Amino acid sequence: MNPYSVYIHIPFCRHRCGYCDFNTYAGIENCIPDYIAALCLEIEKVTQTGGQGLPVHTIFWGGGTPSLIPIPLIRRVWETLEKGFKLLPEMEATLEANPGTVSPEYLKDLRLIGFNRISFGMQSARPDELRLLERQHNVGDVIEAVKWSRQAGFLNLSLDLIFGLPSQTLENWQQSVETALKLNPDHLSLY
Repeated sequence: MNPYSVYIHIPFCRHRCGYCDFNTYAGIENCIPDYIAALCLEIEKVTQTGGQGLPVHTIFWGGGTPSLIPIPLIRRVWETLEKGFKLLPEMEATLEANPGTVSPEYLKDLRLIGFNRISFGMQSARPDELRLLERQHNVGDVIEAVKWSRQAGFLNLSLDLIFGLPSQTLENWQQSVETALKLNPDHLSLY
């Protein structure tokens, strides 16, 4: 049987960026526990009606901002996935995160749960472009998040960058790419 991939959508954000077309909501973090309970129930229903024991080789938590979910709730979803699916030993498990929403302890806890890949929405290294994109982090937050991730044991790290912004010059784009490359990511996603 071919292995499957599981996508977990987390629709919560502290702020909804103007360019975002994803199903996300800001300012309703009080709904997170109920959403996680419903998510776990949905996973249980899916696995009970035909997916029980299906082999899974990738899990991707996207959003939104999955790094807003407290560790105990992430662990609850992970345990529900473990009960319903056969998580393969070589599985890649990714969590998207916004720089500025993680701490060294949070990242260590993610590794203990089983995540082995982290993807940061860097978007740009330029303060003017980050403001245009309505991002709530700066390049220092990115540098810190990458450092903490490596210290926590993440060997697979991805950075997202956005190009083609209004008034963005080739030199500005090159600055963001070079800044990202200096952080030695294992993967770049360019949008």
